Amino acid sequence: MVNPVVCFLATCLLAAQADAPASDVPATVRKLVRQLDAPEKARRDEAEQKLLEVGSAALDALPAPTDASAEVQLRLGRVRVRLETLRGEEEVRSREVTIAGKALPLPEVIAAIDKQTGNKLLDYRGQFGQQAAAKTLDLELEKTPFWSALDQILDQAGMTIYQYSGEPGLSLVNRSGGEVPRYNRGVYAGAFRIEATDITARRDLRDANGQALKLQLDVAWEPRLVPIAITQAGDAITAIGDTGGTLAAAPNTELESTVNPGEASVQVPLTFSLPPRAMTKIASLKGNLDVILPGPIETFRFEKLKAGAKAEERRAGVKVILDQVRQNNLVWEVRVRVAFDNPGKALESHRTWVLHNEAYLETAAKDKINSAGLETTRQSENEVGVAYLFDVEEITDHTFVYKTPAVLLDVAVPYELHDIALP
Repeated sequence: MVNPVVCFLATCLLAAQADAPASDVPATVRKLVRQLDAPEKARRDEAEQKLLEVGSAALDALPAPTDASAEVQLRLGRVRVRLETLRGEEEVRSREVTIAGKALPLPEVIAAIDKQTGNKLLDYRGQFGQQAAAKTLDLELEKTPFWSALDQILDQAGMTIYQYSGEPGLSLVNRSGGEVPRYNRGVYAGAFRIEATDITARRDLRDANGQALKLQLDVAWEPRLVPIAITQAGDAITAIGDTGGTLAAAPNTELESTVNPGEASVQVPLTFSLPPRAMTKIASLKGNLDVILPGPIETFRFEKLKAGAKAEERRAGVKVILDQVRQNNLVWEVRVRVAFDNPGKALESHRTWVLHNEAYLETAAKDKINSAGLETTRQSENEVGVAYLFDVEEITDHTFVYKTPAVLLDVAVPYELHDIALP
């Protein structure tokens, strides 16, 4: 017998795909790229503008500018940077979930969310020794933002998120008996979920200056995203109590939380002056998170390696330079530099995200050889150098493959929390 729930979910997904209009984007892009080399400047300007109007869908159809004229390379570079930025901005918008039905099995709901949003969910109950009992859900979700949909699903299933699994995606476990419902416990700001999780008042009876109210925020993001760092400036916080008074945030501070690989959220601590006892809650807390995000990933390929090889390639706002290939005792060393046009604060010395960029050798048979080690050789405000070691006898005719975001995005995420009870 065919499972009607599975059929329902599959129908939803097929219908969503059928709604997508047929696209002739590749043909349009090819035509406009040829026009970038037109004799008349007006036609070249027109082609560049029309490529931008195609939007981020044009990115996958843009050619590498290697054999193009200098004029085409310049214009393609400008177009790619702007479209990469546009795609990155689109990425921080919330993905939507549409699922409706009665007695929907939890595994099928998880699969539908993954398919519709690109956000991976893992049933982690087995790893905790929890009984992975079959759960069914009654849902009426129509174009519901991801975090709102997930919180409603987890509340109905009696589950929550385990933050420290270290695996890509969100790990789901049974919640403890005392945990309050997740839905609307925080606020949803695009692809981010922000929640006040802990608040403490401290009064030092020996020191008049040793008084403070400390509030901790949990900032989570849709797991398809990989933030580099999240910062909250003290000057960008406004907190108003239920009595109408304002809580003074610590001035001239920048509270940064670096995101480590495998993390599903970070903690952002806020500090205020101690409020008067008549104030019982923070009626409104407004802030603005500064989030550094990697843009879409570009792949760089340096083929037919040999000792002494040097080369460089550019994509949009990043250039990868192959500085040196040499034999180092029993291993081969490949030295590269990655230079960004506008890195902002993403390459500050304490950030090591670049070292997690994928880099490997590829044989003529397309076999992948991961590096046996690496070390940083250079770090400046816009450039990082890395030496990769490969345990191979011979490197000739291998291809070095390096993957990195083409642009680094600095995204503002405004939020407002309400009715935070004071201790």
